Amino acid sequence: MNCATIRDLCIEYTNLTEEDIKILESMALQIPNTAEMTGTDIFIDAPLKDGVDAVVLAWAYPKNRSLYRHSVVGELALATSEPAVYRTLETGETCRDVRGVSQEGIPIAQTVVAIRNPADGVIGTLIMERDISEELRQEEQVEFLTQTAERLSNTLMHLSMTGSQFENWVGNGIFVLNKYSKITYVNKKAAKIYQDFKGFEALGQDFLFGMFNCSTLNELLDTLQNPAEFCILDKSYLFEAYPLVTYGDLSGCVISFRDITDLREKERELSAKSTVIREIHHRVKNNLQNVAALLRLQMRRSDLDIVKAEFSASINRIISIAMVHDVFACQNCDSVDLRELSQRILSALLESSMSPEQSIKAHVNGQNLHLPSIKAVPLALVINELLTNSFKHGVRLLDKGIITLDIIEKKGQIHLTVRDNGPDPEVPFDKVKQRRLGLQIVDSLVGEQLGGEFRMERIDGMTVVTVSFPKHSSEGQL
Repeated sequence: MNCATIRDLCIEYTNLTEEDIKILESMALQIPNTAEMTGTDIFIDAPLKDGVDAVVLAWAYPKNRSLYRHSVVGELALATSEPAVYRTLETGETCRDVRGVSQEGIPIAQTVVAIRNPADGVIGTLIMERDISEELRQEEQVEFLTQTAERLSNTLMHLSMTGSQFENWVGNGIFVLNKYSKITYVNKKAAKIYQDFKGFEALGQDFLFGMFNCSTLNELLDTLQNPAEFCILDKSYLFEAYPLVTYGDLSGCVISFRDITDLREKERELSAKSTVIREIHHRVKNNLQNVAALLRLQMRRSDLDIVKAEFSASINRIISIAMVHDVFACQNCDSVDLRELSQRILSALLESSMSPEQSIKAHVNGQNLHLPSIKAVPLALVINELLTNSFKHGVRLLDKGIITLDIIEKKGQIHLTVRDNGPDPEVPFDKVKQRRLGLQIVDSLVGEQLGGEFRMERIDGMTVVTVSFPKHSSEGQL
């Protein structure tokens, strides 16, 4: 610090004494360290001879960082432009954080302290100036957020009155747009995705230009009238828009979005697993059909009708299980359509069991009921045995036969009823069950795996076999 300059300026512009000048020179030697430690520009001013304005005697600033491009030492500080300096010189009071603008147009805060001589007279001022650009920006942001928070509250109130379920927005990203599609509010999640996507802050930006290829706010609302999925930076988001209407006019909109990347990834994994499972069912079906084909070859090598009959029954059972896997290979593996499965088994038995001379009318009646896959195999075997029983012991010797399978759901119970117009058995039905392996299989499967019951009776010249079991069980909930 050039003390000679300070002395010269004091002699030229002020009425300070020699002792006063020495005090100011000593003070000037200390301010560089203070400026470096505080990160502020520091000045020493002294009052002019007129007692109103002041002259800048010294200036210190942090290394490589100052509010000024050029030195202001020797320039006048007019009372009209430096009111805090004038006040301190007049009253000796300290002025703190007085806001103003530097000569470079930078917003600053001044703290002005009086410099006194031993007689307690004010001989100058020590001025500390700091850049408050960031503070002002934050204050403006707080003010802006206060206004937009109030606007958002009104928005949510509007949506609640119109029935929109904004409670589902918890955890969502939210943008609020004005009628010009400018972003007036964002929460943290929305701010982050916009920053990551565009590389700058979202507030004040045109949402249409930044995020979507829409030319107007109305077009955006049409696009997002229903939840729409968009991919941004390799992530999937579900966007939805809600219009804001003030006095009948569109005043903006609220856009809510949520990250569904994990959901889509799990769906892809599930789809891949489902494909693998369907392929497994397809291969199991093929293997069962191969087993059935081998049994047919073996059956043809026998000349005994009883052996052929047993082979045929076993083949039909294997084919019925194969049909279950065929259904699973083409459809959802979690459930099975009981009516479709029954129709497949009936068609296969008609092809294999009916002689060319016969005319058999066979039908499956009832609604499409979907049952848990865990019940599919026992049901297929039960249906196969019931229909096989009607073909083999009911209509086998009739020229015109009738077989029906009715599927009914009532009070949580599934009822499968097979009717045929075959002759009345020669023995009681209890003994019929004991003599026929197929009916023993039905009795076992219905009781042990389906948790139901099985009965046979003769009604109006028809043999009626009914299987009843609960739709829901501990082994397989729908």
